[in-house]
Amino acid sequence: MTTAALYARSPQPLFIQAAGQLRLRIEAGDWPSGGRLPALDALQAEFGLSRATMRGALELLERDGLIQRRRGRGAYVRPDLAARHTYALPTTWRALIASLEDVETELVAPLSRVNASALRGVVAGAATGVFAHLRRIHRQGDEPYCLIDIHVRQEIFDANRDEILARPIILLFAEQSALALARVGQRVTFSSADEVTAAALDIALGAPIVEIVRTLVDRDGAVLAHTYVRYPGERVRLEFTFEADCATGAGRPEDAP
Repeated sequence: MTTAALYARSPQPLFIQAAGQLRLRIEAGDWPSGGRLPALDALQAEFGLSRATMRGALELLERDGLIQRRRGRGAYVRPDLAARHTYALPTTWRALIASLEDVETELVAPLSRVNASALRGVVAGAATGVFAHLRRIHRQGDEPYCLIDIHVRQEIFDANRDEILARPIILLFAEQSALALARVGQRVTFSSADEVTAAALDIALGAPIVEIVRTLVDRDGAVLAHTYVRYPGERVRLEFTFEADCATGAGRPEDAP
């Protein structure tokens, strides 16, 4: 039974927390495809939450396509439930470029112009002047997997408008050396979905998300473009390989602070 103290640690609504725990158990195979979930009374007792809260959790899972509820018979894991697609966050420039090759883009807000002061969380260089602003969804197949706000220097946007509107902007900078991209600063944080993100990605308000801010700068440190990306937290994974220099003793556990 989950204790009230654990629920209190999270700012998320209780039904979202409960739905997250049920989701983890479904994905772990506790209830197989086509299998029946415990009755509402049993779930209420196990989670220590009200019937209304557990009902809300089941409604969320049904909306997300994980379960089917049948009147008078309970809730069942969907028999056609496919393995959830997860997105490996790129950890190198080349991996980032490769991850965007088959991406489709969709504008979800009107284009606008903003001053550099509107850029959120610049992580490299200095932003000055006027930037074009785009907000769009990136898709792979029919599934939206991230919401992205893009700010790109207005003169770059004006000279490359069609390509910027049609493709991920990172590919433009990777392919056009004349844009003089020198380095990219990146910051990854974990947060909760606001109204804009939840609506765009079809996730619950307050659901876990991964935020990535990237700032592209030239050799003089001037910001060329700045992006703010949000991914559903449950669809993201990070994978790293570490080189262990054990032969020289540098990798021994006792060397760690």
